[in-house]
Amino acid sequence: MLTVVYFGKFKYATGRIGNEVTISLHKENALARDADVTRSRIMAAAISHFSEYGFGQTGVRDVAALASASPALVVRYFGSKERLFRAALESAMIMEPVLGVERCHLGERIARLFAGAGNAANPLSMIILSAADPSARAISIEVLERRVIAPLAVYLGPPDAEARAARLNILWSGFLIARQLLPLSPLSGSRLPSMLRWLAEETQAIVDQGSDA
Repeated sequence: MLTVVYFGKFKYATGRIGNEVTISLHKENALARDADVTRSRIMAAAISHFSEYGFGQTGVRDVAALASASPALVVRYFGSKERLFRAALESAMIMEPVLGVERCHLGERIARLFAGAGNAANPLSMIILSAADPSARAISIEVLERRVIAPLAVYLGPPDAEARAARLNILWSGFLIARQLLPLSPLSGSRLPSMLRWLAEETQAIVDQGSDA
């Protein structure tokens, strides 16, 4: 007797029908691994293309070509360009490196993170370059509030946690725009360390507004 058991995304078969059980199990696992690899490739390609060209100038075919996948696979995994944009934005908008440090050290952490930001693809460029499209703008606002402002407000604590989280977002976004999207000379070369110190101090000042110290 052959019994098929599902565990997560893998299908396991118990019982024996010659060598068929082992072969079936290996095929299912291999297909699942291939699907994960393809999905990851598509996601990386979407983040890269949306970051460079924005929502309006990025098509499903563009992402598929960059990921060396078929457009049909992109649609199969993500359904539409809007859903792909949302998934890419959520995947790129990672707050764990920020929220994983004690509040008294957040300014220093931000300075270190932004020092290494360079010209890498990031959610801010995705948002700015996609703001002209109403659907992309609505997605950006929702994801930003849910993935950044809300957890940052919880991390900061009272008083006025949401307002302080918004001020930090304004500060950080402005810095990254001036360094990456519209590069300014004071944010490069020998001047960068002093600007990073300023960023750390301003960040910490907002954070410390909720401290009893």
